[in-house]
Amino acid sequence: MILLMGGTTESLSIADFLTQQQRPFILSVVSQYGAELAQEHAAVVSEQALNAEQLPEFLRAKQIDLVIDATHPFAKVASENTIAATKVVGIPYVRFEREQVAEAGQDLRFVDNLDQACALLKQLDGTVYLSTGSKTVGDYIAALGLERIHVRVLPVTRVFEKLTALGLRAEQIDGIRGPFTTELNVELFKRVNACAVVTKESGRQGGIQEKITACAQLNIPCIIIKRPAVNYPVVVKTIPELATTLAKL
Repeated sequence: MILLMGGTTESLSIADFLTQQQRPFILSVVSQYGAELAQEHAAVVSEQALNAEQLPEFLRAKQIDLVIDATHPFAKVASENTIAATKVVGIPYVRFEREQVAEAGQDLRFVDNLDQACALLKQLDGTVYLSTGSKTVGDYIAALGLERIHVRVLPVTRVFEKLTALGLRAEQIDGIRGPFTTELNVELFKRVNACAVVTKESGRQGGIQEKITACAQLNIPCIIIKRPAVNYPVVVKTIPELATTLAKL
């Protein structure tokens, strides 16, 4: 039995591939929204967040003999916990990693973390368009002030409740599900007169190229938070690479 750590668009493609190959697997997600998407691609879906202590027990209980980690590039803790758990249990681990597509330029600024992003943003005046998810919105508000923030998030109730509790008004929130074209990004950024856009180095599947192109068209900076470094034992970047690796295991 394979455990596919999901929550990304590519994890759904991997699920379809495993189904075609008639490889039994469990698709693991951590949110109700993720579970709703996963159920269209997997016969068995596990919706729970497993910590470092629970993971080895889960792997043994479900008789997992291989883990494919297709979590988000910024899910560093989840990946590190999974790597550690596979070592404890003694089973192979394979990381499906999104390719990096962006390079630094005049209006493309790479930073290591939120603090560095805010240091750049404090040098600018105007609205900051955040497309980094809802988890760190409060930190940006604390650093830059509530009135400077405009966010784009998934249209789910718990996220809106969190943002409302932080003090954001409806006109400061774009609740919308991707994928986003360059044209739509231009319209959204332009509508709020954004002075800069903040995103994560999430790869092509995360729509980063469309954000970069939209910022270039509007002549505003695109600030990209680098993905965290993780020492993955085995890494593949495409379905064919995954197929080759699985054939060797």
